[in-house]
Amino acid sequence: MTLFAYYANNVLVNSNNFSDRAVTVAHTPAVESLIVDTVTNRVLADVGDLPGLQPLVHDAVRAAVSNAQITEVIRAAAGSLQRQLVSGHANTLTLTLPGVGSSIASIVRPQSPQLAAVVTGIGTVTVVDVPISPTAARVVNGVATAGRDFGFLLVFTIAMIVLALVVSPDRGRTLMALGLAAFASGAVAVAIYLIGRGIVVDQFSSPDARTAAQAAWGVYLGGLETSGFVLAGIGAVVAVAGAFV
Repeated sequence: MTLFAYYANNVLVNSNNFSDRAVTVAHTPAVESLIVDTVTNRVLADVGDLPGLQPLVHDAVRAAVSNAQITEVIRAAAGSLQRQLVSGHANTLTLTLPGVGSSIASIVRPQSPQLAAVVTGIGTVTVVDVPISPTAARVVNGVATAGRDFGFLLVFTIAMIVLALVVSPDRGRTLMALGLAAFASGAVAVAIYLIGRGIVVDQFSSPDARTAAQAAWGVYLGGLETSGFVLAGIGAVVAVAGAFV
């Protein structure tokens, strides 16, 4: 439980960290390609897919996605989502890019003022819009609550370990039990990471979206898998040491 609380405190409860990871996700190759393709298709749907237009629009969108204005839009959207997740009120996982047309227009204007004039009028583009079930929202809210209590849980866990070793008549057996418990906790963390990734990725139908979801899962929760392996390894060592005490 303490491992999950630590990770929740670091990733979910910390709004700055949550938003920073969102920006990192947006600039992973898979997610950036999804954003660029989605916005490009929206632009071409509005202006018409004329011969030779697609490469110009695609390059302009890619440049726009990389600029600071879009980065701040992503950061603001992530901050809003984080507040909803922590409060338990989130019902959709959404990434929208409001006003992206003006950013694209400023890039294409030197080559095609006419295209820039049309692109400027493009409104908000929705890249991702996935519903979050009430059950999932409650689970995330519970995890966030545990994250806020991380300091207390850490102190409580350490105190219980010390107390168990002090009062135990057989410290070797107690060490083995503690080691096995740590090993099991680490294994559970790894299992949750792997199983959860599969569940989340399955929410998306298109191959590009599934690849992007997998990349996002890795950025946000990849450390949980690593921490799980480390905790399981430490638990195994402690359990073996307890056998020889």
